[in-house]
Amino acid sequence: MSRVVLKRGRAKPLWRGHPWVFRESIDRVEGAPEAGDLLTVVDDRERTIGCGFFSPGSAIALRVLSRDEHIETDLPFFEKRLARALRLREDTLDLPVFTDAYRIVHSEGDYLPGLIVDRFGDHVAVQFSTVGMHRRRETILDAIEKVVGPRAIHERPDRRICSLEGFEARPGLLRGEQPDGPPSVLEHGVGFRVGLATGQKTGFFADQRDNRHRIATLARERSVLDLHTYTGGFALHAAVNGAEDVLGIDSSGPALAYAAENAMLNNLMSTVRFERDDARNALNRLHRTGRRFDLVICDPPKLAPDRASLKRALTVYRDLHLRAIRVVRPGGLLAASCCSGAVQESEFEETLRDAAYDVGRELQILARGGQAPDHPVLATCPEGRYLKFVLAAVG
Repeated sequence: MSRVVLKRGRAKPLWRGHPWVFRESIDRVEGAPEAGDLLTVVDDRERTIGCGFFSPGSAIALRVLSRDEHIETDLPFFEKRLARALRLREDTLDLPVFTDAYRIVHSEGDYLPGLIVDRFGDHVAVQFSTVGMHRRRETILDAIEKVVGPRAIHERPDRRICSLEGFEARPGLLRGEQPDGPPSVLEHGVGFRVGLATGQKTGFFADQRDNRHRIATLARERSVLDLHTYTGGFALHAAVNGAEDVLGIDSSGPALAYAAENAMLNNLMSTVRFERDDARNALNRLHRTGRRFDLVICDPPKLAPDRASLKRALTVYRDLHLRAIRVVRPGGLLAASCCSGAVQESEFEETLRDAAYDVGRELQILARGGQAPDHPVLATCPEGRYLKFVLAAVG
């Protein structure tokens, strides 16, 4: 097996359990490995740390798959890791009691870096984000069929990541039967259609499940504005739980078509309405007309895919929060989310503080949250905690 030899002083995080080997930490690569090969990782004193798939075109050149260098990435290997991940969701977290839409495998968080597996009823969506996982696609699909037993498996690639990793992937059906239409799922009694063919990410944002549930408990008899509503996640949970009226805003026509269908699915057409608009434009319009809400939710898409885009992203977050705070009634609530892993929680909260100061309003932070527990974070890899959620009272 070819080897990656680390520079002096670069092995400590890996010895402590961090799974990432950055390209700049490598002293040399021994052998002639190809992209996606399984390589041993050793420190500068020739001590073996583990092994992982090689990604020479990525800033993270290797992600440790096992601390044992003598492994075979065969069907039994993937079956064992998939079964472990599924037990966590079904037996420990008891997710099937209140939803059939949840993440089965969360990359590093489930010791399968570069692999995402999401369940939507009897359908599964997969995403390969390293060339090593993609090269073993058929074996992984075999393991999913055996351990999970879905009706169909669909691929939902992230084209930016595929390009960085140096492989091509197209969205579509990989195994099983093509559904007649978008599959339906339930989350805390609220029904959703999942756009496996056209939706963002893998089709549904299961990571916000707990935050949607928290919002639902606060929505009764309140007027609610859901910015970047996508397919109506926060909006519909608020309406089902007694919101007085709900307005969802999104710039995507296809997403709003799903949102409207979801409202009909839950018999909420008299309570919820959706408008197609840019969030900034919508907030300016609502402010000019004097419209105010008891609860405003800001859940924009990822604005900072990397640290290079951080400065601009923080400016956009601050601007969005400023405009959102202006349409919250005194004594109302603001729920703000950030799904950009490059943004630190302290940086995100600073955009809220600055926005409130600039419009002369006060904020009381009532709760902080993150991604749902089916998106686990390794204690040794805090970078896996990407979702930030803040609930604040606005004075």
